[in-house]
Amino acid sequence: MSYTEQKEEVYQSILRLTQGDQLAFTDIYNVYSRKLFLHILTITKDKDTAEGLLQDVFMKVWDNRSSIDPDQSFQAWLYTIARNTVYSYFRQVAKDQKLQQQLYHHFDELYEVEMDGNLQDKQEELLGRALATLSERRRQVFQLCKIERKSYEEAAVLLGISTSTVSNLMVKANQEIRKFIQEHYGEILLFIIACHIK
Repeated sequence: MSYTEQKEEVYQSILRLTQGDQLAFTDIYNVYSRKLFLHILTITKDKDTAEGLLQDVFMKVWDNRSSIDPDQSFQAWLYTIARNTVYSYFRQVAKDQKLQQQLYHHFDELYEVEMDGNLQDKQEELLGRALATLSERRRQVFQLCKIERKSYEEAAVLLGISTSTVSNLMVKANQEIRKFIQEHYGEILLFIIACHIK
């Protein structure tokens, strides 16, 4: 089957879905669910959670089938539902310590990930604001050890301080960064979701 034929087949399934056709719903699920599941899994890092959220997304698709416009991008509509569903999930469990640790881990990844266009601008702006909360010495240590991935020993030599001082400064810097993440939880979460579900 050619790409054009496949696209037409999906379009016809979407048309039938808007009329309440359950077989069409199954077809749509089969076309989109695997890729969407992987996107959600990338964010949640938990298979059971990702599977549950995926089911929530497709329940919303079924519940809102009559509002689907077949002439608009179904995938964009589907991924908007997914973004909102994942965001709602994270908001509900925002006070969970394990989840906060997960968000910190995601934020940590932003030091290395290359992004395009507007996302890169937002990435640099978020990182800049986070680093601006640190004192000059903590920022220097954090820059060397966390962003440039130098060892504590290397940082100590470069800054002319002891390794134990580097360690103490990193502990304090990490505490400040965690505080920044907690204070800007919603904004950072939306950014991370936008990076993974487009």
